[in-house]
Amino acid sequence: MSEQTGTAEAPSWLNDRDWLDGKTEIELSSRHLRAYWDADIIDVDDRNKHDTIIGRDDPFEVRFRVQLKGRLWRCICANWCFDVGFTAIGRGADFNLSDILPDPSVLRIRDWKGCDTLYIDFTVPVSGGTIPVEYCGTVYEVAAWFELRCCGYCEDKDSHLAVSGYEALEEYQFA
Repeated sequence: MSEQTGTAEAPSWLNDRDWLDGKTEIELSSRHLRAYWDADIIDVDDRNKHDTIIGRDDPFEVRFRVQLKGRLWRCICANWCFDVGFTAIGRGADFNLSDILPDPSVLRIRDWKGCDTLYIDFTVPVSGGTIPVEYCGTVYEVAAWFELRCCGYCEDKDSHLAVSGYEALEEYQFA
């Protein structure tokens, strides 16, 4: 708490004209904070790993990877939120994977500390029969995304979004 204002916010002095020599903006270069991201759907029981048709009763996995580069990441502590969205092409329901998993917390990394690791790699198993499928199958446009949130957890409406990204994963048919 600031002793001068009695609030949790520091007083803003950016527009103060009483600077001796002006203010200096500190620009952080990309070499101090870089991030690389990837997500994949893996058909675990198919010999052709590039096949985008998954049987309605077949299990599959979603793999998330984030590689962080730059020394400032070591000073950051926050919460990672991951998800996959399924938008039906034709008849079928739209949904997020977090809405249908028995335990959506498997898509979260709480209390992550950059001083511990700059590489995130985890796989979420999805049981057969989890994805809603129409009688003749359903084709979905699929995308994965992540958010890095601080000052609260992923579900907290007052948490702050620090970094986000997404990746389109193609169309998948669940038949």
